[in-house]
Order: sequence, then C-alpha cells, then structure tokens
Amino acid sequence: MINARTARMLADYKQWANQRLFDNLAQLPPGEIDKERAGIFKSMIGTLNHMYVVDCLWQAHLEGRGHGFKTSHDLVHPALPDLRLAQQNVDHWYCDWSARQTDASLDKPLRFTFISGESGTMNAGAMLMHVVNHASYHRGWVIQMYFEIPAMPPMTDLPIYLRETDPNFNSLNASAVEQTCAPQYASATNVLPDRYR
Repeated sequence: MINARTARMLADYKQWANQRLFDNLAQLPPGEIDKERAGIFKSMIGTLNHMYVVDCLWQAHLEGRGHGFKTSHDLVHPALPDLRLAQQNVDHWYCDWSARQTDASLDKPLRFTFISGESGTMNAGAMLMHVVNHASYHRGWVIQMYFEIPAMPPMTDLPIYLRETDPNFNSLNASAVEQTCAPQYASATNVLPDRYR
C-alpha cells in the first residue's frame, strides 16, 4: 500500500503539523480553547483530545495490545499543556515506529478490535495512513473554530511541511515563485468574510 519512505514522511508530517497547531493554540486568548462551540467534541480541547485518543487506539492496534478506552470521546487531558505533552509523546512514538518499518512490514495484515467490539484486519501501512488522515481531518475542525474567535489559524498543509523540511522541494522549479498574497493574509480578519468581522 505505502512504502517505508512514505510512512516516515507521513509520520514526520503529522508530528510537525501537530506541533505547529499546539504552538499557535498556546497564543490564543484565555478561555478560547475551552469555550463551548458547535460540534461533536464541544470545544477545541475536546477535539484535540479525540485526536489524541484515536492516536493511542491505533498505537495499541499496531503493537497488538489492548488500550483500555471505551470511547474515543474521553477528555483525558483537559489542560492544554498536559495534552500537548501527551500528543508529543504519541507523535514521537509514530515517528520512531515508522522509522523501523520496511515495505514488507507495512504490508503485513494485523487483526484488531474496534471500540464497538467489531473485529477488523488492516495492514500496518493502512493503519498509519488512517491515523495521519484522521489527525488532518480533525485539525481542520480546530482550525475552523479559529474563525469564530476570530484569529488566524496556522498553516499545516503538506506542501508547507515539505517546503520547510525537504531540501529538494524546489529543485524541479528553476525560477522562484514570487509571493504575492502573504501580506494580505497577515491577520485573520483580512481573510474573514464581512459577516464574521
């Protein structure tokens, strides 16, 4: 499904994107992270906890052990600094795990049990892809909440990660592209529709 090089890149990207988000969240006005908002997880911190719990669930599946969670909606770390440390630890685990994989090990099917009790089988590479996609999806939920503040969310797209970390990112493009819109996006209110200002 995916090769070892791609697995390492995806795990590193996830770690980078989460760090960038947590760095930015720490700068928001007091109370915004805990503020109740529309959505399944009720707040930024609730959504971030869901992301963390799901990372822990799939870590357990990859290690072939139980996890002890009865739901993926637990607010296990209600304080942002505690959650940030826990997220850093699980992200570090995924990076270390990915660095040890081979193409063959990523293709190995693993049996596991969903929280619902239903059994499943996926290969290790697909499990990693799910974890990375799941985190990207819910970072998007958190970023949408920024516009209710309003505040400018961090940019966590894969091409930005590659531009910042891959020395070969621009090697195929001989002429540099001039940045034309960065100044106009200096603050969140510049990108908000009038009804949100």
